[in-house]
Amino acid sequence: MDVVEKALSALVGGRVLDVATQEGGFIQFMMEHLQSYTHITGIDITEQAVRNAAAKIKQEKIRFLTADARQMPFETGHFDTVSISASLHHFTDIEAVLFEVRRVLKPGGNFILIEMHREAQTEAELTSTYLHQWAARVDTATGRVHNPSLTRQELVDHVASLGLSQVEFYDVIDRDSDPTDQALIKQLDAVIDKVLQRAETAASYSELKEQAAAIRQQLHRAGARHEPVLLAIGRK
Repeated sequence: MDVVEKALSALVGGRVLDVATQEGGFIQFMMEHLQSYTHITGIDITEQAVRNAAAKIKQEKIRFLTADARQMPFETGHFDTVSISASLHHFTDIEAVLFEVRRVLKPGGNFILIEMHREAQTEAELTSTYLHQWAARVDTATGRVHNPSLTRQELVDHVASLGLSQVEFYDVIDRDSDPTDQALIKQLDAVIDKVLQRAETAASYSELKEQAAAIRQQLHRAGARHEPVLLAIGRK
């Protein structure tokens, strides 16, 4: 069993909140792997993402709301479990979001963080890290909120700021996939093309285009594996 699946299977979710749910990908994962849950609420600040999530997951126990994670429309201690997946680096004010996370999480409730970090150990992992960091620069240059990936220690420190007990950390490292898989390389080539197209409106387009060429060269030389991920589970 995958380390994330195993960790989630031990949790009784109860009333679950997924913060910055995007299009509900982690909610689908929790639906499959949590030991149990009463219902799950996903919030995102982007209305289109919420509409897409609601269209994908049509179940009575699942709902989606457009909401700012810095000012959540929920009572204090309302949720038994709060999760944030692959979104921490998208917040403009991480501290404000974590303050709200702690507020809406009931005493004894579970907090789940799963987030990539930039401390790659292999050339193939570095390809994914470089691509992600470059996409963040493109998004920032075109008016989107997308900060660089954090370090592993920064993630640990953010979790520590919540004052949780019984915190466990799990490192999720891709060691099994084939970094030279041609289907993956073709897919990432397409991602580079798509992001580069977004960059055309940026004042720094020439620089971003040069960076894209360097990343593409890295991709075809070293291949790619997923960025390293840190999973943290703690109890309030």
